Amino acid sequence: MRWPLSRRNWLTRFCGNRARDMPVISAIADPSNADRVVTRRIKIEGFEQLRAATPTTTSEIVQLEAGRMQGELKHATVAGLSLGFGTFSRGLLSRGVYSTERLTIGFRLRRSRSVRHGIGSVRFWLPGAEHETRYAGAASFGGISVAMQDMADFLGPDSRFGDGSIWRERQLVQADRQAGAGAEQALRSIMSSFDRGSLSLTQAEAVFWKRAILEAATSVMIGSQPEDTFVSSPARLVKRVQEYLERAGSAPVHISELLSVLRVSRRTLHRAFDEVLGIPPMTYLRRRRLCAARILLTEAGEASVTVADVAFKHGFSDFGRFSGYYRSLFGENPAETLRSARQGAS
Repeated sequence: MRWPLSRRNWLTRFCGNRARDMPVISAIADPSNADRVVTRRIKIEGFEQLRAATPTTTSEIVQLEAGRMQGELKHATVAGLSLGFGTFSRGLLSRGVYSTERLTIGFRLRRSRSVRHGIGSVRFWLPGAEHETRYAGAASFGGISVAMQDMADFLGPDSRFGDGSIWRERQLVQADRQAGAGAEQALRSIMSSFDRGSLSLTQAEAVFWKRAILEAATSVMIGSQPEDTFVSSPARLVKRVQEYLERAGSAPVHISELLSVLRVSRRTLHRAFDEVLGIPPMTYLRRRRLCAARILLTEAGEASVTVADVAFKHGFSDFGRFSGYYRSLFGENPAETLRSARQGAS
């Protein structure tokens, strides 16, 4: 079964719908830095700083609660996608248009006595869509800005969300606590890796992290998909995946990229890998990236090479998890591998 509307159609036809009551940080993309991670942190100590921090919006911002405005904005761009987090101490109202050219995804973060509980809800605004948003005091929120075609490519050709009616019905999505907590943890882990500020990525690596951000941001909405793809040969499908990965070389490849290129659903790919290799595709991709990381560590002779940088370049934003996966697969910590390589070189 094929949905009647393409991603471009629902993105276009959905424009102009009015969205309310969802905080989002305006994202600023710099095309000249498409293959580089650019980060910035802004400490808010007054209402007037908010307008300077969000120059790409056409929004009117009004402080509603009395008192000194304090807060922080964190922002990063990679491969044309922008990710941001923010907190404010005083309530305010924002109304207008976030972007006339890009899709905006906003998510509200659950908080209780300064304790994180994950993403509570997610909302989408298409280019030109108006918003009227009220921020409560001590609000915590995040947002993503991405080109429409990038979102269409991420969703792939056989997603049930290709049907524009689904987006109209589910313009605002409430996340369950488990999914919301996992999504926020993934996004903040990626942002923390970006904060190191010494990252130099290839185009393929930058695209991987763009897809990883979209995966986390939309995971609370997309969930599982109905099975509507017939695959005559699981072995042939696995072979096609392996051939695609070989062409990609050592660059990390996100699973959403495979789904889009091969035109299959997650369930179809999972069944094929389980039947042929006995492991899920995500496990196969992870172990392939671990092997590539180990090769780089064993060949590292320069003192400037760090385990954290190697982990990030191979698709791991959480250093602790990377070390755990690495130790489980190879029987030693990545730091031991690097130390042995340097001792051998000297």
